[in-house]
Amino acid sequence: MLKNVGTETPMTRKVLFFCLVLLAPTFMLGQMSGIYVIGTGGSYTTFGTAANALSNYGVDGPVTFNVLNGTYDADFALATISGTSETNTVTFQSYSGNADDVILTDSYSNATYVARFNGADYVTFKNITFDRSTTGSNRTTLIEIRSGTDHITFDSCVFKGYNTNGNNTYNSLIYLYNSGQYDGIVIKNCTFTDGGGYAIDLRNGSTGGTGLEIINNTFTDTYGGIYANYFDAVTIRGNTIKGDDMYSKGIRLDYCDGANVVEDNQINAPDLIYGIYLNYCQATSGSNAKIINNLINAEDYGIYLYQYNTYQRVVYNSVKVRDDYAFNSGDFQNNNFLKNNIFYTESSGSPALYISDTTGFTGSYK
Repeated sequence: MLKNVGTETPMTRKVLFFCLVLLAPTFMLGQMSGIYVIGTGGSYTTFGTAANALSNYGVDGPVTFNVLNGTYDADFALATISGTSETNTVTFQSYSGNADDVILTDSYSNATYVARFNGADYVTFKNITFDRSTTGSNRTTLIEIRSGTDHITFDSCVFKGYNTNGNNTYNSLIYLYNSGQYDGIVIKNCTFTDGGGYAIDLRNGSTGGTGLEIINNTFTDTYGGIYANYFDAVTIRGNTIKGDDMYSKGIRLDYCDGANVVEDNQINAPDLIYGIYLNYCQATSGSNAKIINNLINAEDYGIYLYQYNTYQRVVYNSVKVRDDYAFNSGDFQNNNFLKNNIFYTESSGSPALYISDTTGFTGSYK
């Protein structure tokens, strides 16, 4: 760059100095910190260019991207960002504070995601809409999360899928792409609408991920609600799961050990097969898991403990089903506690409560 300047003068040196200052956040490795703007006339015009800068140059302090109003039509990926930590976080947020003002989409019908996390840690999206409701695609994944990604948060975001009228993992709105341990995933105050799979599909978790929190979200007509596999001590609290186009499970936990909390959720989906479904979830004495104060209206099974669940405390739930058991438990249960629930079925051929092996339960349930 200096070779092409020609004869230096005080003025040319001054111009070079100011150019380097302006370009420093982009060209000096590890120097991204502070506030940037995404949008026309901003620091970056697209999410893709901002994501590339993060991955190429890293951060040495907290980074915030304020996103100007508009629709951003292209997928992007966040790879590993050097320097991120609990202190040095990266936040993408609507500048106006309104999720409806910033829309991320990909109008290409065969696009496989809108945003991909491929090893990026300590990243938050806040007050942003992810929308593929008009693409007509047979794959409506909005967020794809790959192994090596930890500590990501979605706060007050909107997720809009395309109603495919079928169950497919690739139609989930938030999806773990491959197996791995994922820590610190937080999804709160968000809304999910339509889609042909689970709204949040975390079935590819493994080896005991921690810090999963799904709190105060609303799910409408997403075929299934929440699916978590191999996460320990999860918190699923205050969510609303509803709609006439929900058919699978409202909340499903497989191999989720430790002191899980499934509390204060409202599930109102009259064609849903299962309200809450647990399989091989094992807590311990003194650190019980809790299924507490949930309100459930489903078609077949309200709360279903399939097999090998231990130290599950099921209390103060109100459950109504149309066709089968409001509470159902299979074999190989151990030290579960059941008390102060209301179980009701409209079926004349099924009891409201069915326990295959009563030795696995204590409490006033008879």
